[in-house]
Amino acid sequence: MKIKHFYQVSSLLIAGLVLSNFGTVSASINSSQTLQQLNSNTVVGIKKIAANPEDCIAFNPNSTAVKQVNGSWKIVENGNHWMFDFGAKKDEATRAFQVIKQYGMNKSCFVGRPQPSFKYLLKNDNAPVGAIRGEDCVAFNPATTTLSKINNRWKIVDGSHWMFDFNTNEAEAKQSLEIIKKYKFTRSCFVGRPDPSFTYLRK
Repeated sequence: MKIKHFYQVSSLLIAGLVLSNFGTVSASINSSQTLQQLNSNTVVGIKKIAANPEDCIAFNPNSTAVKQVNGSWKIVENGNHWMFDFGAKKDEATRAFQVIKQYGMNKSCFVGRPQPSFKYLLKNDNAPVGAIRGEDCVAFNPATTTLSKINNRWKIVDGSHWMFDFNTNEAEAKQSLEIIKKYKFTRSCFVGRPDPSFTYLRK
């Protein structure tokens, strides 16, 4: 009877150890799989961010001025950094300068240089906010803004409103749409339509 009881106890102990080890191995496998998944997701996330870095030039709005250079009106920084060119349109240069100062814009950004298909300005890595008296803006909803191919040209549209045209450059169109949604711009603004010499986006 004692021997039988001993074998029963031993069997239970062995079974317990096996189950315990199995649980440890299983937990180890699950942890390893989870770690691999996290590493994989992190790498993918890094690649996605690195794929479309924003191309911005920082400037100090307090060091900008309107200046005529070789017969062309420009907004310049520190007297020699040419930022925006307005040709003979002094009034539009002055108005654009007022916009920059009013919003405190300090970054000029591009998609697709040296001939950018899309341009925008930021204030401290954020969208400019609020209205300026007399500005010329068109409202849109960033949540419903999408990319559409119309007559073989890629466009950013909001419903039936064609906002930005990228010709055949789908990659730049996609990146520009991501930027609009990232900063939640709600207004596309102009200085000097129908052929604006200066454009900006704001909330």
